[in-house]
Amino acid sequence: MQEKIKVRILDKVCLDVSAMDGSLLQFAGLYDYYCPADVPKNLGEFILQNPQSYFLVLVDPLTLHREQLKVPIAGQKRLAFAVVASPHELNDVEHCEDLLASKCVIDVLESPLTANRLNILLRRAELYFQQERDLRTLKHELTQQRDELHKLNEIGIALSSERDISKLLDIILSKSMEITDADAGSLYIVEEIEGVEENPAHYLFNKQLRFRHTKNYSKAVPFKEFTMPISPNSIAGYVALSGKPLNLPDVYEISGGVPYGFGGRNFDQSIGYRTTSMLVVPMLNRSEETIGVIQLINKKRDVTAVLTDEAVTKQLVIAFNKVDEDFIYSLASQAAVAYENKILFEAHKNLLDSFIRLIADAIDKKSPYTGGHCNRVPVLTEMLTRAACDDSDSVFADFNLTPEQWYELHIAAWLHDCGKVTTPVHVMDKSTKLETIYDRIETVKARFEVLKRDAKIDYLKAQLAGDAPAEELKKTFDKKIAKLEDDLRFIESVNVGGEYLENEKIERIRKIAFTPIVLAGQQTALLSGEETYNLSIRKGTLTPEERQIINDHISVTIAMLEKLPFPRNLMRVPEYAGGHHEKMDGTGYPKGLKRSEMSIPSRIMAIADVFEALTAVDRPYKKGKSLSEAMRIMGCMKKENHLDPDLFDLFVKSKVYRAYAEKYMSPELIDEVDEEKLLAIKPNALELKPVAVKL
Repeated sequence: MQEKIKVRILDKVCLDVSAMDGSLLQFAGLYDYYCPADVPKNLGEFILQNPQSYFLVLVDPLTLHREQLKVPIAGQKRLAFAVVASPHELNDVEHCEDLLASKCVIDVLESPLTANRLNILLRRAELYFQQERDLRTLKHELTQQRDELHKLNEIGIALSSERDISKLLDIILSKSMEITDADAGSLYIVEEIEGVEENPAHYLFNKQLRFRHTKNYSKAVPFKEFTMPISPNSIAGYVALSGKPLNLPDVYEISGGVPYGFGGRNFDQSIGYRTTSMLVVPMLNRSEETIGVIQLINKKRDVTAVLTDEAVTKQLVIAFNKVDEDFIYSLASQAAVAYENKILFEAHKNLLDSFIRLIADAIDKKSPYTGGHCNRVPVLTEMLTRAACDDSDSVFADFNLTPEQWYELHIAAWLHDCGKVTTPVHVMDKSTKLETIYDRIETVKARFEVLKRDAKIDYLKAQLAGDAPAEELKKTFDKKIAKLEDDLRFIESVNVGGEYLENEKIERIRKIAFTPIVLAGQQTALLSGEETYNLSIRKGTLTPEERQIINDHISVTIAMLEKLPFPRNLMRVPEYAGGHHEKMDGTGYPKGLKRSEMSIPSRIMAIADVFEALTAVDRPYKKGKSLSEAMRIMGCMKKENHLDPDLFDLFVKSKVYRAYAEKYMSPELIDEVDEEKLLAIKPNALELKPVAVKL
């Protein structure tokens, strides 16, 4: 309840004694009356020196304006004028009614005043000042509420934008302490107890409180996480169970009849602190479930003060008020939503990461020969990207990635070969030219055995018939067997695949293929057309059609990723993942992009993919290259504009290649690399080809 207003009457018109007799001015304590002789000359200074008083000044029309000028703006809200004049004086004032519109004028009265008329004026002044005071109080409260809402809005923005859980908890506690002028505070988080099943009827049945964060502006308090049961016997546990704030003026003097008590006296003594006032507020989620507890300690009169001992604490610490309670309750609700959103975000992120790794592992396990590729390329990609971000002396001085962009690259690297889920295993794992589901060289070898058998039968028949001398027949037979065995060895050798198959060998394959053989009573060629076609592969073990199937995995990768509803901050995942087979001169696939059309991360992934493929020892169609050999090949690719020259030079200078090799390559394959020679390689000049205009 507000105190009654006390008004000081400054009489500058000399009221009649008859007006004062019997008026409220005679009752001591109601008003302070100053006769003309006692009225201070400096009205403005007098008002400012008495900030708790209100002033009614009785003036005549001629001095009104002069007296108004004496009062500064700061004092005008506690000042009112009443114009008192004889009818003759008022008649001399032009537009007398306008006096009421003048600043701070509440009435215009004819003299002489009667006691009743004076009383009405006094009551009017009192009501005027009450309204002014109430208006100021209301404005102050509205300003305070506006500031509080502004603070809540700022805090809400800070809470919603913070991604790191530890920083989020620090913001929640710090802002709560800042708003309430608390000297210390703690934050408890509700978590599940491992091994205890959930009880649908009781949300907190399988939960406990974890002490996650604390602050103290007066004492250096050692922090150590611990857990405690959610029990009504503790203050935090009681609030967690009730879901309602608890405001305690002094935790050392908690009244009886409540289950909780303060158990921190020994801790206070150990650090030389005195916990007094405490405000404990639950963090409730959208379902009105407690997910945390904010505990604020020792509200201070002076926020900058340090509570050095119990005496200072007793002098400076006050109880938290209802405004604090309401404000922190509102803040706690925002904090709970922000914290729960962050937990859900982390859970979804972990789910996505696990699913991505699951796909990568599935691709690697699909083929025993390429196992680990999808796991190793992301590692190398992030190593080279980090080197580019840290490089401040080259073309990458302005290159850097935000945490969101790092995560975007992380996903792209892990999913860069996800299209291989559609690639047939017999193509992906084709270790020899004749391999499909199995290596058909065994079938070919069996046919050679049939030819050798038939040759022996013919030899034996010729002996029985005496068609020629025995020695001649034996010589002819041995020569035929020797040729068959030589042809078989040749077919076995070309079946393995290599760097390049010469025209002479291809011609020999065709001659061998047409060797007649009788199978199931039918004469046919030794090798089918498809077998001849496969054996004639000039490089490696894949036919052009099979090579296209392999290459198509990147198109499938892009198609798969573009169908996923990635959020805005992950929109470049398909581009990053789909560019690792593009070349700087535009001769790569699937889109034939040139260097200028590719982002730095996608060019980095191209280097990582090539280096991993060259050094891997688990490929069916080749042996793992030594470190120097792999780098020599990549140097040639730099020269031919297949790899980004600047990134390759960074790959060499930063020694990322060696750091990766020491972790993932066999020690016997790690040898010395001539870095200077690699850095000296200059890319060939690119020919600018005319671009066809698509209509």
